[in-house]
Amino acid sequence: MAATIACFAYPGFVMPAAAQAQRQGQGQAQGQGQGQNDSLNALPPALRAAVLSGNPEQIGRAITTLSANNPQREAALAQAVVAAAEKLLPTNPQLAIQAAAAAVESVRGTQVQSSSPQQTVSVLTTAARIFVAPGVQQVAPLAAAGVAAAAVSAVATINNPTVAATISAQAIATAEKVLPLAPTVAVQIASAAVQTVQAQPVQTSSPTETMSVVTIAARIAITPDAQRVAPQSVAGIATGVTQVVSNPVVYQSSPQAAISVMANAYSAATSQAVIAAAPNVTTTVVQTLNQASTLTSLNQANPSNATAISNILNGQPPTIAANPQQTQPQNTQAQQQTQSSTIETITPPTTIFTSSPS
Repeated sequence: MAATIACFAYPGFVMPAAAQAQRQGQGQAQGQGQGQNDSLNALPPALRAAVLSGNPEQIGRAITTLSANNPQREAALAQAVVAAAEKLLPTNPQLAIQAAAAAVESVRGTQVQSSSPQQTVSVLTTAARIFVAPGVQQVAPLAAAGVAAAAVSAVATINNPTVAATISAQAIATAEKVLPLAPTVAVQIASAAVQTVQAQPVQTSSPTETMSVVTIAARIAITPDAQRVAPQSVAGIATGVTQVVSNPVVYQSSPQAAISVMANAYSAATSQAVIAAAPNVTTTVVQTLNQASTLTSLNQANPSNATAISNILNGQPPTIAANPQQTQPQNTQAQQQTQSSTIETITPPTTIFTSSPS
């Protein structure tokens, strides 16, 4: 029986479908490789060699040497490095995350940030796209967490609340993934992210991302590993997230998530390990919760607010109104680990920049 081959007809030429698909695939691969080569070739030779070495310290030294103590030049070189790193991401995520680490480190200085704010933001947002990439988190989870920690540290001082909130949300999502491998690192990132979103401009400009940060931070705080390795930091997280979700702007973005954060924070604050490290934590959290239960704006957003908080303080499951006001639906559940009852824990979506914001 004669085989039938699907063909594409062109004037004077017929190409089999399989050959056409193969050629298209080759073209795409060549285009991707060309993009990688272009980004790498645009770097000065010494910096290109450093990037290909996969050594962040070597990359950092090359940036410092080539910048000649010029902060604007340093920012430009860091931006070029992280752009090349993102091009490497599909084929070599290990090189990509190491180059991103060096780029982020280069823009953490105040002189670089003040002289080149837009390039600093570009470096941090590109690095965030790299450290949240599944390929990176699969082959180099601890390196991804390291870049996330550095990015949160850097973003706290750039005076851009929207970017600060988004990168903090991306970083803490990475922290939760590495929690089983490196609980100390996870708690460190969670603590820094919560401190970043405690700033009022961050909460006002990005309440949804802020809620995402404190929701995940509270989940990290109730884990036994976090309480074992860093109980004092857990106490700070419990105090911070309770204060953040008591802000009406943040609370109203998702009352269910806010109640879940409060429940998890109270659970962490009443853990014996945490109390031993920070004896006043329970009192502080309870005071914040009592105040939140009386706020008219919270009770209007969620008619069950006062009852839910009272239940939390009495060790009972918090009740939530059937349809409390919220701007973002939530649907993920997690079990509170240190109470016998089940607490609804909802994770708001995390925005990921697909291009550098202006």
